[in-house]
Amino acid sequence: MRKILIVIMLLASFNLHSAPAFGYSLAPVGVVTPSGSYGGLTASFIFSPYPDVHAGDIRIGVDLSAVYPFFESASLLMSMPVFSTPENPFSWAFMNPVLWTPSISLGVQYRLHNEWNMILGLSPLAFRDSHFIYEALSPFALYSILSGEWGWGIYVFRFSYFF
Repeated sequence: MRKILIVIMLLASFNLHSAPAFGYSLAPVGVVTPSGSYGGLTASFIFSPYPDVHAGDIRIGVDLSAVYPFFESASLLMSMPVFSTPENPFSWAFMNPVLWTPSISLGVQYRLHNEWNMILGLSPLAFRDSHFIYEALSPFALYSILSGEWGWGIYVFRFSYFF
């Protein structure tokens, strides 16, 4: 019982005075993997345990293409902002004030034919306001766990909305 109470107290200390948030995101994507390349649309479900700072956001997504096979991959990513600042050189592009929040992400991807990849992503042009995150030109690297080869990809523009 004491251990459970300690865990609850630790989790409560990380509470940033807000409830967890859920959201979704859509993004056109282009990917080159060791087994081939594809372009398509990434649709993701997002769980944000700390929506005030979006630290530790978890994305569960699928990559869909317009040609057969329509399902390209499924992925699980966790992202973390590197820093967050209201003062940024990109404020001219937005009507409302936004925070510039470059972020990094780490995760795994499953592709058809039993291909497993590790993903390391960077979003240098990520901007956040109260319910949205906008990311432009976000590259990521893929490492095939089975073959030991590298690949890469890029999200052209990812739009995320939180409830």
